[in-house]
Amino acid sequence: MDSLWISGPQAPAACLQSEVEADVVVVGAGITGLVTALRLAEAGLKVAVLEARSAGEGNTGRSTGNLYATVSTGLATLRRKWGDGKARLAVQARQEAIEWIDRTASRLGIDCGLRRVPLHQCVISRESPSFEQLRGEHEAALALGLAAQWSEQVEGWPLSPAGVHSLPDQAHFNPYRFTAGLAAAVSKAGGAVYGHSRVIDIDAGEGRVKTPEGSVRAGHIVLATHTPAGFNVLQAEMEVYREYGVAAPLQGDGPADASVWVKDGKHSVRTHRQDGRRYLVIVGEKHKTGEGDPHADHLGRLRDYGRQNFGLGEFTHAWSAQQYTSADGLPYIGRSRHDNVLIATGMGADGLTWGTVAGAVLEDIVRGRDDTPLAELLSPRRFTPVKSARSFAAENATVASHMVGDRVEALRSEEGLADVPLGGGRVLRVDGETCAVHRTREGRYIALSPVCPHMKCHVKWNQSEQSWDCPCHGSRFDTEGRVLEGPALTGLEPRQIGQ
Repeated sequence: MDSLWISGPQAPAACLQSEVEADVVVVGAGITGLVTALRLAEAGLKVAVLEARSAGEGNTGRSTGNLYATVSTGLATLRRKWGDGKARLAVQARQEAIEWIDRTASRLGIDCGLRRVPLHQCVISRESPSFEQLRGEHEAALALGLAAQWSEQVEGWPLSPAGVHSLPDQAHFNPYRFTAGLAAAVSKAGGAVYGHSRVIDIDAGEGRVKTPEGSVRAGHIVLATHTPAGFNVLQAEMEVYREYGVAAPLQGDGPADASVWVKDGKHSVRTHRQDGRRYLVIVGEKHKTGEGDPHADHLGRLRDYGRQNFGLGEFTHAWSAQQYTSADGLPYIGRSRHDNVLIATGMGADGLTWGTVAGAVLEDIVRGRDDTPLAELLSPRRFTPVKSARSFAAENATVASHMVGDRVEALRSEEGLADVPLGGGRVLRVDGETCAVHRTREGRYIALSPVCPHMKCHVKWNQSEQSWDCPCHGSRFDTEGRVLEGPALTGLEPRQIGQ
C-alpha cells in the first residue's frame, strides 16, 4: 500500500545528465522547493530543481494534507516562548500561505481537491490533562486574532467530546497533486525540473550541486530537503519523528467534511474526496525515528482505531512521513552559515503550510530582501538558547546515548541469524562483525553495515516500513541499504555473510 495522495498522472521529469548553469538551484521538489521555484521563475530568474524521486513523492506526498493557521505544538506554547507580537506574525504568515495555495490552485487550474473546512481540536474526557491544555489553546488562538469557537460537539461526527476548540475556514487538499501542478507550472515559466536526480555532493564555495550524472552551478543553492543534506549544525537542534497514516473509503454519507484532532488520543482524522469517492484518513502512532518498539505494528493500530471509532471496513492506503521539530518552536528558513546556501527545515508536523511560507521568505532573500520581519524571525542564524535549551539537550542526549549504547548492545547480543524472523531485521554479530541483517519473506539474508554514514550511529530496524532508521538525525535506508531519507548522502555499505 502507499499514500492516498500519490496517485494520478504526472508528466515525467528528465534526469539531469549534463552541466547546467542557473541563477538558483533548488534541491527537493516537495511543496517547499516547488513553491520557491515557481515564485522565483515567475519573477524572471533561471531556476533548476533537482529531485531524487518524482515531484511530491517525498514527505509532501506522505503528509496529512491539512492546511491550518495554528501549529501542532500549540499556539499557547508559541505565545509563551515568543510573545504575542512574534506569534501573531507567524500565524498571519500561515494564514497568508493557505490563501496563496488556494489562489494558486485556482489560477493554475490544479485539480488537487482543495476544500475549505473547519479544523476541530477536541478532548474526549474532561479528566484528561489535555482538557485544560485545550482551553489554553483556545484562549491563545483568540489572543492571536483567530476566529476560534468553543463548543462541546463536533458537528456531523460520531464523537462525544468534553470540549472542542474549532477554527473555521482552514483547508485540506491532495498535496501530491498540488505539487505536480506546481512542477508543470515551473517548467512553463522557464524553469527546469529534473527527476530521479539524487544529489551526492554540495560545494557551497563553488556554488555547485552534483548528481551521479550531472551538476548545476548557481548563485544561490536552496536546500528544500526537509532536513539539510549532509552535515549541518541545525541537525543538533532538531528532534526527528515518524508518524503513520491510513485511509479507508467511507460508506454512505459518513462524517461531515472537516479535519479533527483528538488530543487525548493523539490522532488526526480528516475526510477527503478523490476520484468520485470519499475517504477517512487517520494519522497517528508518532514516535522518535529509530526509537520505540522496532517490531510494533503502527499501521495495524491505526486501522483498529478506525474500525472501533468509525466503523471502517477495508483500508486501501497506508503510509508514513518524517518530521523535524525545531528546538524553539519555529522553523529555520533563510541563509545558512554560507550566504549562498538557503535552507528550510524544522517545520514539525506543519510542513505543508510552513513550506509555503518558506517559498515566500526564500524568494524575498534571493531577491535581496533579507530584512523583512518574517525573515528575521525565522532566520536559521537566530540565537535562542533559553527557548531552545530543552529540545537541544534532549536531542543531543539521544545522539550521545545511541553513539555508545547501541554499540555496546550489539556486542552483548547473543542473537544469531536464526533469530531474525522472516520479513524482519536485527543488528547482531556475525562472524565477529556487527551487521544490520534483514531476512526477506523468502528466507534470503541481506547484510549491511549498521553504521549510518552521516554521524556514524547504528541504525535500527523499523518493522512497519521495512527500513533501517537512524536515531541520530533521522537518515533512513531501504533493505538494500539505499538512502530513503537524508541527511545522509550515501547508503549503508553491504556486508558478506555466510548463510
